[in-house]
Amino acid sequence: MPGGFSYEAAGVSIERGQAAAKMIRDSVEGTHGLEVVSPLGGFAGLYGLLGYTEPVIASSIDGVGTKVLVAKALQRYDSIGADIVNHCANDVLAAGARPLLFLDYVASSRLDPENVAEIVRAAAEACCSLGVALVGGETAEMPGLYGEGDFDVVGVCVGACERVEVITGEAVEVGDVVIGLPSTGLHTNGYTLARRVLEDANVSYSEVPEGFDRTVGEEYLEPHRAYVREILALRAKVEVHGMAHITGGGLPGNLPRALGGLGARVYSSSWEELPIFKLIRSLGNISVEEMRRVFNLGVGFCVMVPEDEVEKALIVLRKEGCDARRIGEVLEGRGIEFAS
Repeated sequence: MPGGFSYEAAGVSIERGQAAAKMIRDSVEGTHGLEVVSPLGGFAGLYGLLGYTEPVIASSIDGVGTKVLVAKALQRYDSIGADIVNHCANDVLAAGARPLLFLDYVASSRLDPENVAEIVRAAAEACCSLGVALVGGETAEMPGLYGEGDFDVVGVCVGACERVEVITGEAVEVGDVVIGLPSTGLHTNGYTLARRVLEDANVSYSEVPEGFDRTVGEEYLEPHRAYVREILALRAKVEVHGMAHITGGGLPGNLPRALGGLGARVYSSSWEELPIFKLIRSLGNISVEEMRRVFNLGVGFCVMVPEDEVEKALIVLRKEGCDARRIGEVLEGRGIEFAS
């Protein structure tokens, strides 16, 4: 090659990365408050913890899984930006902490500045709505590792609380009530199965199934719901013993993590399963047990409260616009049993 090899010729463009960074700068800086003490573009995001006596730091890292393939197929990237913020913020929230700051990572075979900007702008909007600072991020071009057009999105959320506010599930008692907060759809879990079901049934993302008012693709890209506002309002008024973010593994895989070694009975008739899950079950002829093991089925977050606090808890959550339901109770033993 005349003049020798270059990074650009090898498949990585520094200029594309710089262009993406320039396009997202205003969105990122719009999430900053006085607590952010580092300039954008530094080697690390710096955040001042203000007003804590005995602070405990909570952190979570996650991705959006193969939902990125749905975004790629539909050429729509905003929802996955919101997904990664809300997913990680909910995990931090479930530990008893308030989400404070967020960092994102977008990797691809060839960086598309417009697509990256769409993802990060949506992430910044989600951060703003939660009072979270987007303090940094990274974009990486890795041709050879990712196939043409492939990409991945990862996020890190950090929060804090006083040590006495930490929620581990150890306070959960037999007789406590399980309250379920509704999901908006698949959130960010189960997409490998959900995509395979459509492929095998020859159903396209552009189809509007009977009984639906929008396409399958729009249903699949519905953003992961955040529960920060509702849970912070709840904890200000109600004694909460345990919290669970219902992600991959569904209720059977996630609720036990918040019960302190106890079990629970869940009443499947206590909430309305979302139509998208009924469609997936029908198209794939999937068993009830497998659906429960893979998907949230309409319950995205659970809180465990004492029996005498249930009505107050439901009132608080509904005032926040959350149609929360009493869905079960805590039992002796371990594991989750389902009843009608």
